[in-house]
Amino acid sequence: MRVANLICLVAVLSAGLAACASTPREPARVEHRSYSGGSGSSGPSRITRMDCGNAYTVRRGDTLSEIAVRCGVAMEALASANSLYRPYALNVGQVLSMPRPAVHVVRRGENLYRIGLQYDVPFQQLAAHNGIRPPYNLEVGQQIRLPQGATVVNLASRDTSAGSSSTAAPSPRENRPPPAQAGAPSFAWPIRGSVLSSFGRKPDGGRNDGINIEARSGDSVRAAAAGQVVYAGSELAGYGQLVLLRHSGGFVTAYAHNSRLLVREGDQVSQGQVIAEAGDTGSVDRPQVHFEIRNGVNPVDPMSYLR
Repeated sequence: MRVANLICLVAVLSAGLAACASTPREPARVEHRSYSGGSGSSGPSRITRMDCGNAYTVRRGDTLSEIAVRCGVAMEALASANSLYRPYALNVGQVLSMPRPAVHVVRRGENLYRIGLQYDVPFQQLAAHNGIRPPYNLEVGQQIRLPQGATVVNLASRDTSAGSSSTAAPSPRENRPPPAQAGAPSFAWPIRGSVLSSFGRKPDGGRNDGINIEARSGDSVRAAAAGQVVYAGSELAGYGQLVLLRHSGGFVTAYAHNSRLLVREGDQVSQGQVIAEAGDTGSVDRPQVHFEIRNGVNPVDPMSYLR
């Protein structure tokens, strides 16, 4: 558990103990509203169930208990996954991450890296936690136990849209990016163009885990360094047609919003090899390439590594 979460938990417990020492009060009434469209009926059983996927966007009038019923998860687990504490105040438009399951069931086409990316857990940690040895072969239906504290990552909520060139003023720490790690591959630009959105936090509170580079539809997208294709598809919400390459030193690069993919999972590629054609798939409205460099699962500023 993060230190900040632990501090908040201690504060909540202390407040609860203080309340127990005061004069007892009548428990607060919880109002359950109907979302089924029927009139004159209420209660959680009338809330329409839905597949919330990895995340749920708060709507006007939502309460945490209703969202939990609607998404089929425990309210306490939902609160914990989003660091929410009583009285569970929510804001319209707030994106709630769904609590992670105890295990992940391997689906066709998945590998350990992709599973780790989904739960923000290094694939090496998943391997060690499950006793899986290199080359980390998985079988469809295999159960992968997830470490405590892992949550489902809502990739769509991260700012990859970059519809304009406006960016937030970086914090002092972000303004001084660390130098490229010794031993890291020499990364080349995947495509030449103006940077539409830089790495880091944005004015609306979102975050860009890479940079977005202006492109024309159909332009060649090239591998920034030699490596292996560990993902090629469009299953990660918001990224559109996406390629992930694994490189030496535990580095991974991502190339999103493509119109066409030219490589398959397992392919070995060389630096500068064309791996895709640029486009505007996913959560963007103009052709561009969303490019990330990750050290394990941790995003780093590509501008510190590109030559």
